[in-house]
Amino acid sequence: MKKYFFFDIDGTLTTPLTADYPDSTREAVKELIRRGHFVSLATGRMQSDAQEVAKTLGIPALVSDGGNAVTIDGKILYDEGLPLNACIQTLSEIDEEKHPWAAAPYNRKYRITRTPLYLEKVKDRYYETEVNPSFDFRKVSAIHKIFVACTKKEKDDIPLYTLPHVWFSADTMLIEPVHKERGIMELQKRFHIPDGDIVVFGDGMNDRTMFRKEWLRIAMGNAKPELKALASYITDRADEDGIYNACRHFGWI
Repeated sequence: MKKYFFFDIDGTLTTPLTADYPDSTREAVKELIRRGHFVSLATGRMQSDAQEVAKTLGIPALVSDGGNAVTIDGKILYDEGLPLNACIQTLSEIDEEKHPWAAAPYNRKYRITRTPLYLEKVKDRYYETEVNPSFDFRKVSAIHKIFVACTKKEKDDIPLYTLPHVWFSADTMLIEPVHKERGIMELQKRFHIPDGDIVVFGDGMNDRTMFRKEWLRIAMGNAKPELKALASYITDRADEDGIYNACRHFGWI
């Protein structure tokens, strides 16, 4: 029977420390597709970033931007940013000297900050970062993510209003969509998929919303305890053939 698989990327398809794609994971994905199952990513990453992963692994579909974008066979069905008015309100009120920020207004790994303080405070260089003092966030048509130089102890300094957030690193709050289930449900509606045929794999707290009781929920061995508590099944770690072993356990490959 055909199943519909949705895989988180970081810590699920990739190993937690080295961010490699294990050979067993590649083999499992390839075999699932060969056997006629539907395979998709379900990630918080930007659409363009997730598309690179999809191409690397031969995966035809992706739910990206935490559920705010859906792509099938390279065609973007929709790609929306965060609620723009809420972003403008938040950015208008952040103390920029204490908590410098960078915004990602386009569908690529690129962000803009108005102050060099951001690069002094934040260590990651995963996104290309432009310092542009004249950047006016009120004039952009979309904001996909906001990176704020902030620790968990300083969380209450940030006026989030309705905006969701996760922690990109110890020194960075990441404001981004966290409703992966939205993108999955869009595909469920499009392809008339019964709840019982949906399988989700994840490891982090941003996977909680897709760990719905109607779907088969598989947590990696390296998953957060809170996610494991929501899981239907707990497999091995990502770097211990977790995806391959789960697929073998259920007879999908």
